[in-house]
Amino acid sequence: MKRIFGLLVLGALLARGAGAQEAKAPWLLTFTHGPLDVHTVRYRDGSSKPLYYFTFKLENKSPSDAKLNLHIRAMVGSNPKKSKLHVALPHAHAEEGVRRIARADDLKNVQDINKMGTLPAGESVRGIAVLGRFNVEWDEATIDVSGLEPAARQCRVKKYGDAGFTLAHRAYLRHNAAVRKAAGDAEFKDIGVIIHHKVIWSMTYSRAGDEFGAHLDPIALEREGWDVVSDPGPKIVYELKPVFDGG
Repeated sequence: MKRIFGLLVLGALLARGAGAQEAKAPWLLTFTHGPLDVHTVRYRDGSSKPLYYFTFKLENKSPSDAKLNLHIRAMVGSNPKKSKLHVALPHAHAEEGVRRIARADDLKNVQDINKMGTLPAGESVRGIAVLGRFNVEWDEATIDVSGLEPAARQCRVKKYGDAGFTLAHRAYLRHNAAVRKAAGDAEFKDIGVIIHHKVIWSMTYSRAGDEFGAHLDPIALEREGWDVVSDPGPKIVYELKPVFDGG
C-alpha cells in the first residue's frame, strides 16, 4: 500500500513539474502511412527472406517542437495463444531495398527518427517500419504507433465518480463511450486535471489465404484510427479547481 501511494505521489509531482509544463500546450504529431507490404531480401548464398514493412510520414502541425519517442509494434495473428509481437527495428538490407524501389533516399527507420530528438514545428519526416517475417499462417495483424503526443496532458474533463472521466480528444471515442455507459445517469464534475495516457494510431490488417505463398497474398486494411490504450488506461494524477457540477 505504501508503495502504491508513493508511486501516485511521484506521478503527481512529475506531472506538476516538467510534465505539467509540457502538457499545458501539448504538441500533436499527425501520422499518415502507406500500405502494409512485403519486401523480399535476397542473400548471396541464394536464400531469401520476405519481410513485412510500411512507409509513413510524421508531421508536426503544432506551434511548438515535438519530442520524438516513436514506437511501432504489431501483434500478428487473431488467435491469442499463437499471436506474436513484432517491433519495428532497423534492417539495413530491407531498408536499402525499399528506398531504392520507392526512389526515396530520405526514409528513416524508427530508431534514426528518435535520434533526431525533436521535430520542429511545421516540419515533417518520412520513415520506414520493418516489422520482420510473419508466420506463414497469419490472418490478422494490428499495428500500434505510439509517441505521437506527450504522456502528460493538462486539460478539462467530465469526471463521473468511480466510472471514470471523459475527454474531448481525438483518441477518446471508445473510452468516452465506455465511461458514459458505466456512469448511466450519474452526475459529473467539470474539472481541470493533469492526466497520464498513451495515445496511439492503430491499424488492423487481414490476409486471406493459406500458408502457401503467404507473402504473395493481398493484404487488406480493415480499420484504422486514433485510440487511447486502456490497459493500463488513462489516469488523473492531479485535480485542479472544479468549475461546474452538472448532470
